Amino acid sequence: MAGRRFFIIHKVYLNETNAMGGVVYFSNFVKWQGMVREAFLTQAVPGWPALFEESRAGNLNMITVEEYSKLIDHAYFGDEIVIRINAFDLKKLSFKILFEMTKKSTDKMIYNGWQKLAFHNKEGQLIPIPSSLFDAVLEYSPIEEVEKFKANYLNESHSILNQ
Repeated sequence: MAGRRFFIIHKVYLNETNAMGGVVYFSNFVKWQGMVREAFLTQAVPGWPALFEESRAGNLNMITVEEYSKLIDHAYFGDEIVIRINAFDLKKLSFKILFEMTKKSTDKMIYNGWQKLAFHNKEGQLIPIPSSLFDAVLEYSPIEEVEKFKANYLNESHSILNQ
């Protein structure tokens, strides 16, 4: 069912802060995007092991085409950060993941950003998002995003759209 949000909780380590051991160094927010994205793939995509094997065999590659980051407030050593994601701007060949990070203790937004992901084959040609992944992407997309995708790509063969 569409509309779900995936999340992880990350505790800030000292090595993720600046030289004074206080403020989180900015690049770690982008690193955390990758951590939650990989947690999503391994925990929410049942077909991920097969996709990973296709990638290891050189037949499939997931690429980050664009990335946007906005720091809203600081995080510090010891903070617990709730990192939530969902998908939007769904296309046949790409989608975006929205990242929202809040402090667990206050639920205050400290960062948001997004990544646009696409896939290509071993010849380097962009290919449609693998259906086993796309089914999970749809599940973690706002309902209005799924409806926009259906309106734009009504004849697509992604299994969740045919149910």
